Amino acid sequence: MKKPFYILLLLMLGLVSAASENSTADIVWGNSFYYNMNVGDSISFEGTTVQLLDIDKHCNQLKIGNDTLWLKVSRRSLPVISGPVNVFVADNVNIKHLAKNKKVHGLLTGDALICLTGSSSSWLDLNTVFFPVAFNDGFVWYGEEETYMFSYYPTKDNNYDTYPGIAINMNDARGLQKHWIVAIEDCEVVWIEDSDVEEAKCLLLASMANPGIYYVYDGLFRKNIEVRKGQKLERGELIGTAWGDNKWGFLHLAVIYSDSAPSFENRYENCLNFFPQLYTMCYKYSYGVTKTFSKGKIEFGGAPRLNGNVQNVSAFEGYYGKGWEFDHWNVTEKVEWVTKGDAGNARLSKVLFKGTPARCTNPENYFDYVINVRNGVYRIRAKIGDVEKSSWQKLAFENQLTEAYSLLPGEQKWTSEKVVKVEDHKLNVRIYYDGNKVAGLSEIVFQQAY
Repeated sequence: MKKPFYILLLLMLGLVSAASENSTADIVWGNSFYYNMNVGDSISFEGTTVQLLDIDKHCNQLKIGNDTLWLKVSRRSLPVISGPVNVFVADNVNIKHLAKNKKVHGLLTGDALICLTGSSSSWLDLNTVFFPVAFNDGFVWYGEEETYMFSYYPTKDNNYDTYPGIAINMNDARGLQKHWIVAIEDCEVVWIEDSDVEEAKCLLLASMANPGIYYVYDGLFRKNIEVRKGQKLERGELIGTAWGDNKWGFLHLAVIYSDSAPSFENRYENCLNFFPQLYTMCYKYSYGVTKTFSKGKIEFGGAPRLNGNVQNVSAFEGYYGKGWEFDHWNVTEKVEWVTKGDAGNARLSKVLFKGTPARCTNPENYFDYVINVRNGVYRIRAKIGDVEKSSWQKLAFENQLTEAYSLLPGEQKWTSEKVVKVEDHKLNVRIYYDGNKVAGLSEIVFQQAY
C-alpha cells in the first residue's frame, strides 16, 4: 500500500525541482539573465513563470506569475519588480526595425529580449564592478543626455539610427586630466585604436569574470591613455580621460556580447542593453526616486557643447521629473529637434520622423510636456518658434491658453506669463499645432509663487 504513496511523493518532488530550475538564458552577465522570447513563449525563472503575451510598438506585455503588465523597452526606463522577479525589456523587433545597422541589435533573435534577476538581487555584484567614471573630482551623472541606449538619434548624413550604447556627458573634462575613466571590472585590454575623430582613441576590454562580455570605451583623449594592449586591469583602475567628438566631450560606452573579440570596425555589433546596470553602478539601486521641482529653466534643442546634449525631447520619466507624454503610437518616445548655431528647439508636427522607419502620426492636435512640481501656484512662460522654419503654435499652461503665434522662419518670442495653480503635482504645458506648419518650443521658465 505504501508503494503508490512513495511514487506520488517522488513525482511531486520532481515537479518542485523542475519548477525551481531556471530556463537556459541566452546571455548571462553577473546576476543579469537575458532571454530571447517570441510572443506566446514562456520561461521559468526562480520558480516563477514569465510569458510574453504581446508587443505594441516599443511596449511589451508580460505575464509574470499572476501579474500582467506592459513594459517599455528600457532605453532609459528603469526595471520593475513583479513578485520575486526584477525585470526590464532590453530590446524588441520594433526598435530593431528602426536601426540602419541591424547588427547593432544582433543579440535579438526573438520578438523581445527580456532581462531578469531576483527581486532581492542586484543586476551585477556591486563588489566586483565600478561606475566607469571616477567620482573623485565631483563628477555627477544624471543620464539626461540624448545619447542613451538605442535612442533614435541623428546621424552625420542627416538620417537617424538607434544609438549603440550610452554616451556620458564629460564636456567639462574634454582634453583635461579630470574625471578619470576607469575599468568597470577586472578586464584585459584587447586593442587600442584611433577613433573616428581626431585626438580620440577607442579601447576594447574583455571581462575576466564574464566570458563573452566586452566593453567598448570610445572617445578617449589620446594624450591621456594610461593602459596598453594586453594589460590586465583591476576594477576601478585608471584608463584615461574623455575627448568625445567635434561637437562635445563625452565617453561613449557600450557593452558587447560575442563569441570572439569584435574588431574596431564592428565594435558596436551585438550591443547589450545595460542602462539599468549602469544606473545601478552609479546609484547602488535600480529603482527610481521621483524628482520634483519648485522652479526651473528647461531648454530644448541647442548646441551639445553648451547643454551637454541634454535636448529634453524624450519621454517623461519619473526619476527625471520631466518629459513628453506619449501613448504607444510613438515608437521613438521622443519628438524631433533642431539646432542652429547655439540655438535650437523641439520641433512638433502632426507627422514625426517623415521618410524614416519611425514615421508616426500624432492622433491629437497637441503635445504635452509634463514637469513634476510641488502643489502650489506657479508663474510660467515659454519661448516659442522654430530656428529654421515658419511656425504656428498656441500653448496652454494648466489649461490657461496663450494667444496663437504665427512666426516667420527663425523668429522666436516669449509667450505672456501665466499664473497657474497645480493640485496634482504635475505642471502641464500643452503645445497646439495647426497641421500645416511646425510648432517650436525652445525654453520653459517656471517658479513657484506660493
